[in-house]
Amino acid sequence: MKQVCLFSLIVVVGCTNGNNNALDVTGQIEAVTVGAGSRVGGRITEVLVQEGARVKQGDVLVRLESSEADASVTAAAARLAQAQATLTKLETGARPEEIQQAEAAARRAEEQHRMVKKGLRTQEVKAAEDGANAARAQRDQARAEFARIEKLYQGKAVSQQMYDQAKHALEAAEAQYEAAREKQDMAVTGSRAEEINMAKAAYEQAAAALDLLKNGARREDIDAARALRDAAQADLERARVTADEMVIKSPRDGAVESLDVHPGDLVKAGPVVSVADPNDLELYVYLSALALGQVRLGQEVPLTADAYDNEEFESTIVQIATQGEYTPRNLQTKEERVQQVFGIKLKLDSAGGRLRAGMTVTAHFPRVALAPPEKP
Repeated sequence: MKQVCLFSLIVVVGCTNGNNNALDVTGQIEAVTVGAGSRVGGRITEVLVQEGARVKQGDVLVRLESSEADASVTAAAARLAQAQATLTKLETGARPEEIQQAEAAARRAEEQHRMVKKGLRTQEVKAAEDGANAARAQRDQARAEFARIEKLYQGKAVSQQMYDQAKHALEAAEAQYEAAREKQDMAVTGSRAEEINMAKAAYEQAAAALDLLKNGARREDIDAARALRDAAQADLERARVTADEMVIKSPRDGAVESLDVHPGDLVKAGPVVSVADPNDLELYVYLSALALGQVRLGQEVPLTADAYDNEEFESTIVQIATQGEYTPRNLQTKEERVQQVFGIKLKLDSAGGRLRAGMTVTAHFPRVALAPPEKP
């Protein structure tokens, strides 16, 4: 029974060659493939490469329809410009011309308040009195003229038109006199309390507006405007990133391995092109648990290929599986567990294009010292 298990182990892991210090394990070379695509997807407008084409990192492979993404960038840039202008205005403060204009308005309001509070000057009071006297004289004259016309009208000596004209002239003279008398009374008694309060409020408002211009915006307002500017900047960056996703570029140097899209196709977010670097190769092999103690990460392992006889190529162990597996997987007995194997990944290059994906090579590991079979 031990001999059967030992034979099965050698079949899984490999076989020894003529060199008693090496264990030979065969596997196929694989190329490291990277998928290139868009994180947002869209409609394809242009395919610039074909399968098998050699590409450089950053080469454009496929273009997606970008009109909507470009419009988003334009709108975001406009919002950023508006936010920046608002912030600049708050940080800079008012212009000298605006401050001068506010100072002039405050002076006018102050003079108006002082004038209303103090009342009219003596000359203005005298002028108002003279105006009232002149209006009274015109009224008295209009009264006398109307009385004369009225008598003549009663005796039918004048027409109805002349009577109406004299009456209207009297009414106008009386209205002018009343207005002049009210103006005289206001000049003598001074402004009312309501007018003084209104003038004071207008002056205080003009003074506050001037102080606001001189002191500038509050720190809270500037901070809020800066936050809006930063948010607009972030929106613009986000829009630009989305617009960049409309152009699918090669993530590395290599060859286009698979490409199955055409202009007009709608593609989802994700890879649409596979790019493989023929010089970036990997090899997966399996070793038994007994052989696992003979290998370590970073260890160099020689390889040979049938196409090159006994010429050796270099590879390096970059990964050792942390969990074993069975072949077949349903083995449970102690004797069967010797068939447990661990995956080993080796890194290698193409040796100037001589090694290629799909080629079968043999890795030469240190030979495992297996226990001899038990005697019956």
